[in-house]
Amino acid sequence: KDSFLAVQSILYNLIIRRYCSYSQRPTTLNRLPEINHCDPMASRNSRSERESSSHDDTGSQFLAIAAIGGAVLGASIHALWKQAVYMHRMKKRESRKPLSDGGQEVLIAGIELGGTTSKAAVAWMSNPTKLVDSITVPTKEPAFTFGQLIQFIKEQQTKRSSPVGAVGIAAFGPLNLDKKSERFGCVTSSPKVLWQNFNLIAAVRKEFGDHVCIRLDTDVNAPALAELAYGSHHGAVETSPADCLAYITVGTGVGVGIVVENKPIHGLMHPEGGHIFVQRKAGDNYIPKCLYHKENVEIESMVSAGAIAERCGISPEKLADLTDDDPVWDFVAYYLAQLCIAITYLTSPHAIVLSGGVMKRQSLLPKIRAHFQELNADYVAPPKIVTRLDQYIVGPSFGYEIGVIGALHLGCQAYKEKYGL
Repeated sequence: KDSFLAVQSILYNLIIRRYCSYSQRPTTLNRLPEINHCDPMASRNSRSERESSSHDDTGSQFLAIAAIGGAVLGASIHALWKQAVYMHRMKKRESRKPLSDGGQEVLIAGIELGGTTSKAAVAWMSNPTKLVDSITVPTKEPAFTFGQLIQFIKEQQTKRSSPVGAVGIAAFGPLNLDKKSERFGCVTSSPKVLWQNFNLIAAVRKEFGDHVCIRLDTDVNAPALAELAYGSHHGAVETSPADCLAYITVGTGVGVGIVVENKPIHGLMHPEGGHIFVQRKAGDNYIPKCLYHKENVEIESMVSAGAIAERCGISPEKLADLTDDDPVWDFVAYYLAQLCIAITYLTSPHAIVLSGGVMKRQSLLPKIRAHFQELNADYVAPPKIVTRLDQYIVGPSFGYEIGVIGALHLGCQAYKEKYGL
């Protein structure tokens, strides 16, 4: 572009100079010297001067015409260049849009950062609940974990012959989700010290560029949004769709995501329901340990995978070996029921979804529901709670892929909002 503009400017200046020089120059007739008609040599010299002057004028005209032609050519090339750039950008943009007629689809990537393991997946935007491919890696330091997840996504771009149109990130917290903050996108006061102040959005932007849509939320808000978008939850009556939902994950830690009228709660930051204080169950002598709340009886320090394992004197990897009738599960169910009561009384969701590694224990949901009914004592009594509690306190709609599906959903949201889809 700069070269074309420079050539155009030079040619334009050449025209002006030549034109001005030619227009101000006296005509041949005006420049004729006085001739002595009786002197043959004078007559011959005069004729020679006239011929020379005529050649000068012809040359000036030629240069002017050539300059005009060059300027027109330069302007034309510049216009064509601008049109070509515009068409290229439009074609690139359209190639990333989902086409209803079976044309090229948009590849979406999702990153789920969990306490023990992290996951990346890709899916086509027309069906984000169907994973095209995925990878799971241990959650270690950012360079290792994030590096492997990013590399996987890049390989998928090549394998699918399609650039990623958006990346959604569902991460453990706390997170800075304030777009006006200088630390927007950072992990903040996480117990995972190595991740503190790591900017997730900046790390993705560095690898994929400014044109890729990126959206970050917690690893509980994201699946809560996905449950509402793709699940079968209904509202106060079975004929109305749900638009308010709570999502609880119980694993290495405990997190709570809440969506009201299809929007996640952020406010000052985002919910940290895993750290609310609860009442100790009679007969439970376990002494909790929290990096921040010490020995206070809070949800996470009482029911996380590490806490359950410590109660039983085993490693977290051995939790699957415990039987369903082990007394520890009743303690876990009691504290999680208190969390469900608090969420119900504060936000009145249409459903509470419980997920995470600990919730793979199928016997837990019925125990949680039983403790919930006992604690509620029919105080809050809509039909869904009184007669259909199994539709109110439920497991995830898409199994334990819901976390990364939530991340993919964030990417879809970001892409659709950017392009007005």
